[in-house]
Amino acid sequence: MKKFIYSMFALAISAMTFTSCEDVPAPYALPGNEDPVVIEPTGSGTLEDPYNVAAALDYVNGLAVDAESPQDVYIKGKVVSVNTNYNESEPQFGNAVFYISDDGTSAKQFYVYRALYLGNKKYTSGTTLAKGDEVIICGKVVNYKGTTPETVQSKAFLYSLNGVTEGGGGGDAGEGKGSGTLDDPFNSVAAANAVKNLTWTSNTEYEKTGEVYVKGKISKIATNGTFTEGGTYGNASFYISEDGSENGEFYCFRVLYLGNKKFESGQTDIKVGDEVIICGKLMNYRGNTPETVAGEAYLYSLNGATDSGSGGGGSGGSGEAKGDGSKANPFNAVAAANAVKDLTWTSNTEYEKTGDVYVKGKISKIANNGTYTGGGTYGNASFYISEDGSQTDEFYCFRILYLDNTKYNEYTGEKVDIKVGDEVVVYGKLMNYRGNTPETVAGEAYLYSLKSSSGGGSEGGGGDSSGGNSVSFATNSGAQSWAAATDGTYGVGFGTTAQGLNIGYYKHTSSSTLIAPNENHVRVYKNSALSIATTDGKKIKKIIIGCAPNAGTTSYCFDMSGLEGGASATCDKSALTVTWKGSATKVVLHANNGQVRMEKLTVEFE
Repeated sequence: MKKFIYSMFALAISAMTFTSCEDVPAPYALPGNEDPVVIEPTGSGTLEDPYNVAAALDYVNGLAVDAESPQDVYIKGKVVSVNTNYNESEPQFGNAVFYISDDGTSAKQFYVYRALYLGNKKYTSGTTLAKGDEVIICGKVVNYKGTTPETVQSKAFLYSLNGVTEGGGGGDAGEGKGSGTLDDPFNSVAAANAVKNLTWTSNTEYEKTGEVYVKGKISKIATNGTFTEGGTYGNASFYISEDGSENGEFYCFRVLYLGNKKFESGQTDIKVGDEVIICGKLMNYRGNTPETVAGEAYLYSLNGATDSGSGGGGSGGSGEAKGDGSKANPFNAVAAANAVKDLTWTSNTEYEKTGDVYVKGKISKIANNGTYTGGGTYGNASFYISEDGSQTDEFYCFRILYLDNTKYNEYTGEKVDIKVGDEVVVYGKLMNYRGNTPETVAGEAYLYSLKSSSGGGSEGGGGDSSGGNSVSFATNSGAQSWAAATDGTYGVGFGTTAQGLNIGYYKHTSSSTLIAPNENHVRVYKNSALSIATTDGKKIKKIIIGCAPNAGTTSYCFDMSGLEGGASATCDKSALTVTWKGSATKVVLHANNGQVRMEKLTVEFE
């Protein structure tokens, strides 16, 4: 009798331990529900040949206690029961807890613990599982406490649900088309094929393609996939296919807007059915999900419209190119774009660019935060111009400095912000950004002139040496013919006549020569004077002396006092310039602080 009672007690204790231990969520073989039919282990754990549940249990039981699998494995089965589906009261977790078996019964089960949804993303409202669903799980597994084979929390996800993956499924993917160029973009199938053999080790170690183009129609939009639906990072996530169906989809993950810029409020948002071309890099996420690299791809076109305003919305075709880029005959917007169309672009630091040219047009639109007062805290502005001020055949003026090639917040004249309709001339260098977007080189172009659409206008200085409002030239012996000069006040020195200017240099001693042999500058020795006067009575408003650097730690750049003209000149050692501002037909500057080596002289007129 004792033996019987002891046996019954032991059996009860055994049953209680097996079913009530909270830190063992579920056994892989439930008592009383052993398989009536033995299911043989099959599969190798790859996507092409997933483990069945029996094989997954064998594999995990062979791992050391609490040891994770060294790589992701794939397990195929049917949902037996769901412990925790997407919980709307705790959406931040976005995972699910459930059991799978080979036949969908309560036989030998594998515990899927806190696994994410399709595409390794969180569950959201409406994304749930049900008993009988056929699934493939991808992720790491663990021999938890040596008793429970299960997936590692948040390191596994639903690869497929009833035959559907994140990239679609359940239908014919179709034929791969295109070569990935702008002229011949990949379709969604070809894009997926282009990355299928790329390796993925971790979120920071993976192979990716170079920059390619992918064309398709938006088939569905990911949750919070558009800017207006919550894309606070200024990107969008969506799927495309060749025909807009969910067959053969490609995932466009965190794609930036037209012009490779962030989505902003007020821009045209994407919607299902839109035709797009994506430009950027692709990857094979986790070795099983072809998609764009987050932040390294953007909308090249949306329903035919690009960042330059071409296509879509009736913007019209290309107009006539005019101008040669000189000050007398500036490029129009079309000619500026043509001037850079064959320039190469390798990276943000390796690209071809033009020399300094002039581009004239009317402002057609202003980029977000494109003006200084609109938030351009770097003192520049970004805007578009076209010949007539419409959004047809626009050219992008990117991070343009203000008049006189200064920052907006450093300009000394009357500051006027730009607006749509203003007529401008832009002076500087141009490039073909990413090989597809003609624009100015950031920080290497500025407003040469600004004529407000409401009347009035202003011209800055700088520019080439063709006359007009400024002249600029090198001051070496090869560029200028220096001769003896006499000034009634300052004595005998050397001078030259250059482009409407009489320039004189007056030494404080008779020793030394004006132009140092084999050097490309004029030495204005300490206690010497530099005289600059116009030959036609035009008033000078600004003089900029470009100084030669010293081979040592200092530069030959010093403040100069004003002997005539009423103002002193200030040295900026970081820029290697000495600058005078005022209003005079003659300016004489005295080097009383140190030697100024002048290698370039720019004079601007009122």
